[in-house]
Amino acid sequence: MIPADLAARLRLINEASFFNTEPPVAGLQRAREIQAQLPELVPGQRFFATLQRTLPDGTFRAIVAGQQMTLSLNTAAKSGDTLELEVAQVTPRAVFARIVGTETAANANASAQPALSQTGRLISFLLTGQPTPQPASLAANQPLLASPPTSGAQLAPLLRQALGQSGLFYESHQAQWVMGARDTASLMREPQAQAAAAQTATGRPAGTSAPATSTPQTAAPNAQAAAAEGSEHAGAAARAATDEAAPVRANPIPERLLPLVHQQLDALATNQYVWQGQAWPGQQMEWVIEDPERDGREGEASDPGWNTTLRLTLPRLGNIEAQMHLTAAGVALRLRTDDETTIAALDANAAALASALEAANVKLTGLVVERQHE
Repeated sequence: MIPADLAARLRLINEASFFNTEPPVAGLQRAREIQAQLPELVPGQRFFATLQRTLPDGTFRAIVAGQQMTLSLNTAAKSGDTLELEVAQVTPRAVFARIVGTETAANANASAQPALSQTGRLISFLLTGQPTPQPASLAANQPLLASPPTSGAQLAPLLRQALGQSGLFYESHQAQWVMGARDTASLMREPQAQAAAAQTATGRPAGTSAPATSTPQTAAPNAQAAAAEGSEHAGAAARAATDEAAPVRANPIPERLLPLVHQQLDALATNQYVWQGQAWPGQQMEWVIEDPERDGREGEASDPGWNTTLRLTLPRLGNIEAQMHLTAAGVALRLRTDDETTIAALDANAAALASALEAANVKLTGLVVERQHE
């Protein structure tokens, strides 16, 4: 016999089962840890970040200066990417940085043989009336060292001297000579001064200013006479190059100086200075230096740092391109090569490189080794 209150009982059972069934609660998620110590970065400094994996909240786990960090990006990226970042702001809890534009990377991936910019080619043609020659091989293509160096300390001062005497800054050195801040001997080591001295000796150029004082006709010992003659000859050549009162000469630029003049014009247009030559016998190298004030940031309080690129072909490693960004905080390196074996060798010696830089009181703030794009 069916109970009369069956319907009421079934309703109570259903209601009880409904309220006894709790909705599933998601398991606790591990809170993202706060980095105990942020890297020592300063505004304007560049560093490299290698993305390891994507986190559930859309951020990335990355390696920055040898430390694991969490990055929040406002641009598309994927695990395995290596980004070059520039610090915009530093707070006690976070470092804000922007991704360096792709324009710099595109320029770095260009041909290793430097080419004049369109502006440089136009100005050069208007000035000389001649097409662009091949880039000049400075320092008379003479090796800076007689043999490969055992340390970088041997090469550094010679590179500084070679760049200073390359002729790229000849006009500014002339101004220093006029003000007495540069001696005649150092000015005469530059190609333009040597060409002017050679022309002065042969008497070919017009409008050469004569020495201000005549040479005494009295007899002198051979050594003193030679020294006096050399000093007067150097002074006459320098005065001939800087005397604004002399008539304008119609003589064309000497042919052997045309490549150097083209490089000067391109440096004015691009704010990049290129030195080419031999570091030691058989070791050609190309050194590109960017003016740190090229972006008009000379008024900023922070130091923008220096960007420089070195290209050379080594016997064991092959073609190497090294991009360096140097600031007060340290140096960030991007090494490019077209050989997988070389990439593996450079990666394997990254720790040794960092130790060598630390020994020289230079901190390695970032290192990327990658294949050079064809």
